[in-house]
Amino acid sequence: MTTTPYRHRRGLLRLLDRYRRAVAALLTALAAIAAVMVLRPPPEPATEVLVATRDLDASGPMTEADLTGRTVPDRLLPEGALSPDDPPTGLVPNAPLRAGEVLTDARLGEPPAAPYGPDMVAVPVRVSDPGAVALLSPGSRVDVLAAGAMDDLGGPPARAGPAIEVVGDRPVLGVPAEDGATGEGGALILIAATAEEARALAGHATVSRLSVTIRG
Repeated sequence: MTTTPYRHRRGLLRLLDRYRRAVAALLTALAAIAAVMVLRPPPEPATEVLVATRDLDASGPMTEADLTGRTVPDRLLPEGALSPDDPPTGLVPNAPLRAGEVLTDARLGEPPAAPYGPDMVAVPVRVSDPGAVALLSPGSRVDVLAAGAMDDLGGPPARAGPAIEVVGDRPVLGVPAEDGATGEGGALILIAATAEEARALAGHATVSRLSVTIRG
């Protein structure tokens, strides 16, 4: 009656002896996996948001190339961060953005000239002296002057005369980067002005060379 359990034990021992290396390897692998899971913390919650691919300002609407998606830890997300699911392409930021900065709804809350008054609009102005424009940045304040009429070929005026002030003490909203492919010369700035001043600037731009004096 006692031979059957004895045979079973011997059979089990022989089976374990045959596969002891495989069993040992399996147990070692399981122990290593368990150790890694204990040492490695769970992934931090994160969200994909829109960031600027380059420095942006209020000089023009944002394009797809200006924005990209990036995964950011939730603890670092600013309030109102925008999702790549609904990119604000075609809209103009109301304040400068640095490359890599997360885009939020606060950057799109109002037109770029609105902080300077309800009657203000954003007006592009081509200034004849690129060196003067290089001294400007968003927030600078300028007077825009028109100096004489140009000749029929767009060259300097035949007779020098005093410059006249077209607009005074106007804030610079942006200084667009240009690649020189326009062929228009000078450099472009974007200022806040009234609609009436915008019409005056457009009129002078066709017959005069525009320059700026910097107030601050």
